[in-house]
Amino acid sequence: MSTKPESVQAPAHLTYRAREKFHEERIRCMRIVAEGMNDEMLVKIADKIDQANNVFVAALGRSRLNIMAFATRLMQMGISAHVVGDNSTPSIHRGDLFIIGSSSGKTSSLVEFAKKAKAVNAEIVLFTEAETSPIGDLSSLVYRMEADESRLPDQLGWYSEYGINLCYECIVMYLMKKRGLSKEKMESELANLY
Repeated sequence: MSTKPESVQAPAHLTYRAREKFHEERIRCMRIVAEGMNDEMLVKIADKIDQANNVFVAALGRSRLNIMAFATRLMQMGISAHVVGDNSTPSIHRGDLFIIGSSSGKTSSLVEFAKKAKAVNAEIVLFTEAETSPIGDLSSLVYRMEADESRLPDQLGWYSEYGINLCYECIVMYLMKKRGLSKEKMESELANLY
């Protein structure tokens, strides 16, 4: 016979109004992560995107959601951007850029993708937390998320996704300015078949 769990009353310090503190804590932590961002490296990556024939992106899990949104933004700028694994993704060649998001830099399927890209002389950019990794060894540029973890309540891994997503947004902002694109022009390229 199953018993229904008793309703648990939230402690007073976790009431709806008090939950604003969780939001404030996350913002504080994100500021700590943002302090470690490397603008010069982001500009280098953005310039590689701007010069590439095609841009391919790949990641797994939640990181895949972020990088897919990034590819959409690139497409809105008129950049030929493709998500690895989509049916419409073409083959990668020399002159193309492959951007990988991998915290460990050693996810087996992503390592294999990187090896294939390297074999055709495509350039690889890695967003990661790892100091060294198999994908990093194959990459032209490695953007490593860093933060003063002694000031964070949890390890950087809890925040790196947000930090990397912020990197993608900074790249988009830079490329919009470089290409002279307005927000209205970007919005005009949004999907309209729905």
